[in-house]
Amino acid sequence: MRCSGYPQLAKKLPVEHFMVTFTLPSSLRQLCRNQPKVFLSAFFAASSQAIKDVLKQPKHLGAESGFIGVLQTWTQDLRLHPHIHYIVPGVGLDAKGKLKLPKKAGWLARGSIFANRMRTLLLQDLQKQGLLDQSQAKPLWKIQWNCDVESFGDGTNAIKYLGAYLKKGPVTQSRILGDCGGSVILSVKDRQNGDSKAISIDAAEFVRRYLQHALPQGFHATRYYGLLHPRAKEKLARVCRQLGVRLKAKSQTKPASPDTAPLCPQCHKPMVLTGQLSRAPPSQWPHPNLREQERPAA
Repeated sequence: MRCSGYPQLAKKLPVEHFMVTFTLPSSLRQLCRNQPKVFLSAFFAASSQAIKDVLKQPKHLGAESGFIGVLQTWTQDLRLHPHIHYIVPGVGLDAKGKLKLPKKAGWLARGSIFANRMRTLLLQDLQKQGLLDQSQAKPLWKIQWNCDVESFGDGTNAIKYLGAYLKKGPVTQSRILGDCGGSVILSVKDRQNGDSKAISIDAAEFVRRYLQHALPQGFHATRYYGLLHPRAKEKLARVCRQLGVRLKAKSQTKPASPDTAPLCPQCHKPMVLTGQLSRAPPSQWPHPNLREQERPAA
């Protein structure tokens, strides 16, 4: 299988995949602006735990599952709209290590069940951290939160769909049609009919909207859980054995041949790979906003 640009395609299991999408009530968006790292971390923790809790119930999957979560914070016109998409393979391991599949094709669990569980976990966490008081949380307990569950076949389209989000970011150059009188002309898609239209956004407002989607330093927009977590290789291998598939071996870097190797700028002979250095930990990376003279010497 060719997986150029989408390495997760090489790792997906041969089962039905689902996309589970959690969105938040609009009244929580200001809290996300004020405390983005704490709030989004709590959002990830509550929504991922909700999936685990629901799928462990015997009336649903009845097993430990594995899934990938991708955070998106923007709308077509760059307004703040935090939501998390989860790609969930319809497979898991029960307490005895036996393979479990959904009870019927095209069905994982009702979205309202995921949403209610996530609401409980998130509101309890936000109150515990002091980000919400009882008066602020009370109306949020009374409304129905939203979670959409959709079957995505073998998962290929789901992976490509979310991969495009990560690659393109909040807005692509092709959607910026121009500027006029201190405003930015932006192309947006109407979700109701799929048609595109041009809107005008004040330049300062355009910059404000764009910057609110910059994630806190060190925050990961893509996360892996359960059987798909890097530390769950043994459990994932057990799933693969029971499904009758083989894990793809991690590709090894092959040294370039003399015909294709880059030339040394000094002697102009083909360069030879003699070893590999590990990447420095994030704490040692120079901050992107540092001036050149402030950057540590290489």
